Order: sequence, then structure tokens, then C-alpha cells
Amino acid sequence: ERGDDPDDVDFECRLPNAFLADPPLEDVVSSSFEIGARGFLGDIAYSAGIFHTTNRDDILFQTTGRATGLFANVDETQRVGFESRLSGQLPNVNWTLAYSYVDATFEDNFSALSPNHAFANSEGEILVQSGDRIPGIPQNQVKLLTNYRVTERFGLGLDVVNNSDQHLRGDESNQLEPVDGYTVVNFRARYQVSDQFQVFAMVNNVFDEEFETFGLLGEEPNEVEVSIIEDLTVPLFLGPAPPRAGFLGVRYSF
Repeated sequence: ERGDDPDDVDFECRLPNAFLADPPLEDVVSSSFEIGARGFLGDIAYSAGIFHTTNRDDILFQTTGRATGLFANVDETQRVGFESRLSGQLPNVNWTLAYSYVDATFEDNFSALSPNHAFANSEGEILVQSGDRIPGIPQNQVKLLTNYRVTERFGLGLDVVNNSDQHLRGDESNQLEPVDGYTVVNFRARYQVSDQFQVFAMVNNVFDEEFETFGLLGEEPNEVEVSIIEDLTVPLFLGPAPPRAGFLGVRYSF
């Protein structure tokens, strides 16, 4: 038997980081198409590509209760998108701008287990429809990387990353509010003391932005015997990004 029926709770196991044996599932078969181009527009280098990937019998983890769930085959999922990149150099400055778009969707209708979902039926199932977005995958991502050479030995850098929103794991039906998108800025500096010795510094999340990079539906808070959260009502876990952090280090090459 395959563990792809929401009623197959006999196939449930601990969360993915704790199971030892593979569940009885069909092999995932993937077919992909990709085409792209690269070259120069004056002094600016460019690359661009589009892709289309279809997975048949893709594998989805479904929650059945506290720290348990089962793996199930989904008839078909699809990832369609494109990637682009520009890079150039000015006096003492080089830069790269990259953009990617990924439309990751389920391509069939099925019932998925999500007992903590606000719209789950009496059996703890939600209805996923063809075209619903796969959770955990932002549609849009933009990256800007810059480097400024102050002197022959001293350089500065600034990175800006923007991700759009993503749906919660456990909300494969896309009925709940997604995890918000975010923008984060990182700074770095380096000083080349000698040909072998370098001192560097980094500051991640320069503006100390508060945002989440991941989210999922969890156990009902009033069912968890922890006093600090037992009065909460939303079974939602969000993975917070690290706050502002600075690092100082050295590199030595032989």
C-alpha cells in the first residue's frame, strides 16, 4: 500500500528529522525544460533563462498530530519561472542585480491532512485545488550586491535581498494569510593587510528588521501544556530571522 491517502494514519511517523525508514511511496518522476541566453550589452553582462519543471508523484508531508505525520504522493506539481542577472563595473565599483520568479503550484485536486487548519473539515482535511501555490516558496526574489574599492587594500560591500510572501506549510489550500515578504540589508568590509592576511567585518540585518522566513501550522496552543502559551489561540509557528548581528574575523592564505 501507499501512504498517499489521508486516512492512512497507520503510516504516520515522527517528523522528518526523526524517522529512520523510507515510507512506501512511488518514485518521483521529473521532467524539465530550460532555455536561456547570456552575453554583453556594452559593458554590462547579462544572463536570462526560463524553465518549466513538472514532478509526477511528488512527495508531500502531511501533519496528523503532535510531532507526527505521513508522507503522501501528489499526482502532479509544477514549477514555472525565469531567472535574470545583470552585472557591471564602474570606477572602483562592481555590482550585480538578480531577479527570479517561480510559480510553484499543485496541478491536481486532492484532500490533505491539516487538522489545525481553520477551514479543515471534521476529519481534519483541507481541499487543495489545481493552481494552489506550494507553501514555503516565494514567487519573487530580488538581490543587489555591490562592492566599492576605497583603496587598493580597503573595500566595502552592501547586499540587499528582497523576498515576496509565501504560504504556510499546512495551508496547501492557500486559505490563510501568508507569511509576509521582507527586505534585508547586509554590510561588509575588508582590509588586505598583506597578500596573505586579511581582516574583515560583517553586519547582517543592518536595520534590525523584524521578519519571518518560514511559517507552518502547529498544535493548538490550548492543547500544549506550557503556561506561557496556553492562553494563545492561533496554532501558528513562524521562524523569525536573526536580529542585527556583527562579526569580525581574519583570513590567512598559504
